[in-house]
Amino acid sequence: MNMRGVLLFVGVLVLSPLSARADQARDWPLNSSPPGTFLHLDYLGAGGGLTLEHRLPFYGGANVLTLSGSTLVGQYFGQVQATAALRVVILEFSGTIGYRALWRNLAFAAGENGDYCKDCDRPARRDVDPIFDPTSGHAKYPYAEAGVGLYLPLNDNMVFASQFMAHYEDSPDRSFDQLFTNIHDGGLLWISETTMFFKHKDWGAIGPYLQVISMPRSGHYETEIAAGFNALTRVGLIRRNDLLVASLLVRPGDGNYGLHWYYMPARLILDYRITFDL
Repeated sequence: MNMRGVLLFVGVLVLSPLSARADQARDWPLNSSPPGTFLHLDYLGAGGGLTLEHRLPFYGGANVLTLSGSTLVGQYFGQVQATAALRVVILEFSGTIGYRALWRNLAFAAGENGDYCKDCDRPARRDVDPIFDPTSGHAKYPYAEAGVGLYLPLNDNMVFASQFMAHYEDSPDRSFDQLFTNIHDGGLLWISETTMFFKHKDWGAIGPYLQVISMPRSGHYETEIAAGFNALTRVGLIRRNDLLVASLLVRPGDGNYGLHWYYMPARLILDYRITFDL
């Protein structure tokens, strides 16, 4: 859960939270945000995260510098990371460094007859990685990411959000990536993520989501395209500043893609976030 974002892994949170009134709109994360210091708590079903974020003006009210540190712990892994992001009107430039520990690492042998990996499809992964039992694979490695994002409000009900990232990680070769739910070698990944949000203050926001990843495999790069949707809404379990995010990507016909416990080529992220204005 990008993520990687973090959420490491929830790129659907395209703007940072703002302080809100009791009658807070359900699409509040897609509105403009003031400077300040925020604490975000995330619950993802099989894990959770904590982020401390400070936002300050940078050469005028339209530009914002955001500094944050976060930790994320899940069923597969734990990680810590630090991020700096500079928002210049509708563009955002960001950099992240982090360290990840996998306690359910799945790495595979090279395949035969031109196949990238052996016994690495979803049924084979379920056999070696039962949901309620521990696995023997472990790994630890650093990662870093640099990105540029475009956040363009088209009108009161539409926001276009697109990010392009260069992501490096020193992960084992032919290992299952728990965030992108695919298999690749360690090294540099090129990632593009785009969403067109349709939003309304009474129900939140939803829109089509396209992800394109170019990843290293056996000395060359291969490109995967996945499509789905992102959605968010304020739940209202507390008076203000809570949020439910759903992110779904699918690759029909791909036997290797997706979390193997789903029995389908899909990546699903559900995140409930509470934000405190410090």
